[in-house]
Amino acid sequence: MRALLLKPLQITVYQDVLCAWCYLADLRLDILRKEFGDTVRWRVRPYPLRVVDTLPTERELRGLSEEVERAQAEPEPVARLLSKDLWLSGDPPRSSLPGLAALEAARLQGPQARAYLAKAMQRAALEQGVNVARTDVVFELASRVGLAMNDFSAAFHSEETRRLILDEHRLASSRGVRGVPTLVINGRWMICGLRDVAEYREHILTCMGKLSEPRSGGSSERLVH
Repeated sequence: MRALLLKPLQITVYQDVLCAWCYLADLRLDILRKEFGDTVRWRVRPYPLRVVDTLPTERELRGLSEEVERAQAEPEPVARLLSKDLWLSGDPPRSSLPGLAALEAARLQGPQARAYLAKAMQRAALEQGVNVARTDVVFELASRVGLAMNDFSAAFHSEETRRLILDEHRLASSRGVRGVPTLVINGRWMICGLRDVAEYREHILTCMGKLSEPRSGGSSERLVH
């Protein structure tokens, strides 16, 4: 008798390209992507922290800079490369939408295209302090990672792309997402904020039925919608 094929575990990761915590979460989740292989299907979705197109206030800029300071204390070597310049340079992003629209436009050229552009944008924004919400920066980075620029430009400028991001934001918020990074595992469990690789792994194994409860004691929220 042929063995039953098990469906991959579905994990949705909500991210914002301007978020230092998401950058670090990506590095940790990359370890698990390789470890779990085809047994997990990953879906990365946009969740803009700055929806409205307006300059951050001085208070917001202080808060965003303090977030980066806290992220710098994480153990990854790349954490020490994180810079507050994105928020202190005098040219801060007004909104998360342009950066996320760029990633959705890149996704149309395949998941690897999106991943390459995401890494390039994260490094530019969070290590070099470059405003990746600017159209000229977006196009320079997209060209640098080898995207087909005519197709990219059409998708990036499309109102449908921005509408998709806003619809995704509303849907995620209605299901309890309040910030990033947030993982939703198998439509049942929500894990909010940056966690250790071991804790992510234990939650995944629990949802696979290979652990009764996460041993780390980390909290997660059960989805109710």
